[in-house]
Amino acid sequence: MTNDEQLLYKRLIELSNRAYQNNIYTFSDFLSLSQQEVLYQAARDKAFAPIKYDMFGGYKNCERQMVRFGSEADFGYDVDFPIKCIKVEPLAKKFAKEYTHRDYLGSLMSLGIDRKKFGDIFVDGMDAYIYVDEATADYLMENFVSVGRNSVKCSFSQLPDSYIKAALKEATIQVASPRADAVIAKIYNLSRKDTIPYFTEKKVSVNGHIVENNDKLLAAGDTVSVRGFGKFNILGEGGLSKKGKLNLTVEVFGR
Repeated sequence: MTNDEQLLYKRLIELSNRAYQNNIYTFSDFLSLSQQEVLYQAARDKAFAPIKYDMFGGYKNCERQMVRFGSEADFGYDVDFPIKCIKVEPLAKKFAKEYTHRDYLGSLMSLGIDRKKFGDIFVDGMDAYIYVDEATADYLMENFVSVGRNSVKCSFSQLPDSYIKAALKEATIQVASPRADAVIAKIYNLSRKDTIPYFTEKKVSVNGHIVENNDKLLAAGDTVSVRGFGKFNILGEGGLSKKGKLNLTVEVFGR
């Protein structure tokens, strides 16, 4: 583990014990996929409190997620994740320019907001939706006033259903086998060889766990994330094609 990962490891154990000992919910910052792997390792440590935890990023397909330590079964009551969705839109759309995820991220970082305080950013044309820690939301609402050359305004919102429906595309693909490298190659139009670096650089996760073995077999119900490309769900198998290839029904998230 790196020094940062070791600090996170200890922090997650501390949060689990605080929740367990005080009978209160505790929450982490937003965790990246690699940081979520640290959580799974910490949860196997004897020092990790015997308490339930779950993760959420504001929307079920979010990659960056917050951890909630505790549950209604543990405490007898429920508490929502302290996450707000903020819509960012140009003040004058007629003269505005469309910007990318990287542009929004850069503008947020220039405000001095730590990356762990906000989650996924969804860009929808000239608008964007940002999931952010509740404690940071008011600061962002007051100070996030420009992206590139666009003057922008912020408001509390939710990711629109129209965006979600447009971003989820169901398709049937044919692969020689349900190996992770074969499925990823087919969905993102890569060669199997091209997928290898994503595994070795820990950019592939299956059901929230980093996967370094490109020959891992996928199955119905698996959710796969590939950093730099997006996320997809395996919905089911549909038998073999006339050429002997496996038919897989997948749901791909992306615009």
